[in-house]
Order: sequence, then structure tokens, then C-alpha cells
Amino acid sequence: MATIDTHGAATKAVIDTFDRYVVPNYKRFPICLERGVGSKVWDAEGREFLDLFPGWGCNLLGHCPAPVVKAVQDQIARLIHVPNTWYTEAQGEWARLLSERSFGGQAFFCSSGTEANEAAIKLIRLRTDGAKYKIITFRGGFHGRTFGSVTATAQPKYHNGLGPMLSGFQYAPHGDLDAVAQLVDDHTGGILIEPILGEGGI
Repeated sequence: MATIDTHGAATKAVIDTFDRYVVPNYKRFPICLERGVGSKVWDAEGREFLDLFPGWGCNLLGHCPAPVVKAVQDQIARLIHVPNTWYTEAQGEWARLLSERSFGGQAFFCSSGTEANEAAIKLIRLRTDGAKYKIITFRGGFHGRTFGSVTATAQPKYHNGLGPMLSGFQYAPHGDLDAVAQLVDDHTGGILIEPILGEGGI
């Protein structure tokens, strides 16, 4: 297994391209990944690494698990994208499975956690026609980078330079139910929770 202390010419070339053309976001590890299988990944120089970072939770099954690869290949051989103006059997079946195995009701499909949080923020306010517009979130949580979601993220580093932020958000220390109780009033519409803090540390 290799370590990330050094990298070769191929990786350096990719890093140089990123430095020139890609807007920086998170600090990246100095590795250019080429492929992965299970918990192992290989860089542009062919070095093998053990990947213990599940891609913010997206790679919980590991890299390229055969059943997932086959399911994706089978699907894109039939349909790659269908907008929400059409019906598909797979989407209806997935909604049914989600409903039966969770809280019931209907599913809202979106592309990211940020979009899901934006939908939750809107639903909280739509449910009471805006009368209960306040939303409580917790310090250390991360809810996304769109404007509503970044406002819900109670971390000043994400708010710097963007103000004024969306109104109505209140922040409590993570896990402090007494602080939450003090914030709740007649205008509180909901509480947005990241049960296990990812970026905030677990």
C-alpha cells in the first residue's frame, strides 16, 4: 500500500489542471484516482491505496460493486434520463419501496442531499402558509451549499461574505434539547437535524 506523501508526474499534471481550471472547494488529497474496487483504489501511477473514506456516505458499498455496476449498465442500456414529465416503472417501484420501509406517504426525488434539504425547508413553510417560518438547526451540522441549505448550516465559515442570509433560522448546540426548547415559539415550523455529524465530527 502506498501513502499520500509523494506523487508522480501524472498526478502532478492533473493537480496542475485543477489548480488552473477548477474552482477550489474542499482541500483535496494529493492523489489522482484512476479506478477502485471495494475498499481499494489506484492512482494515476498505479499505486494501490486503502480507501477508508466513503465519499460522504455515497460509497458505503465500496467502489464498483458488481451488482451495482450491472444494474447501472442495464438501466443506461434502456434509458439514461427521463424528466419528471414521464412515468417510469422503476421510479414508481422505488417510491413504493421507500414508502413501505419508512414513514409512508409519497417520495420526492432529487439529485442531492442539498436539494432534499431545500425541499424540506420549503415544505416546512408551505405547510403553514409561511406563518411558522422559523427552522431550528444545530451547530456543527452541514446541510449543503445552496442558499437555504447553507443558511441552515450553522457554521460561520460558510456564511462569510454571503450575507444577509435567509431569515428565520435559529441555531442550537448539537444535542442540547434544553436549548432547542428555549428557541421553540409560535413561529417555529420545524427542526432540521443531521443525526450523525459528518463534517462536524463523529
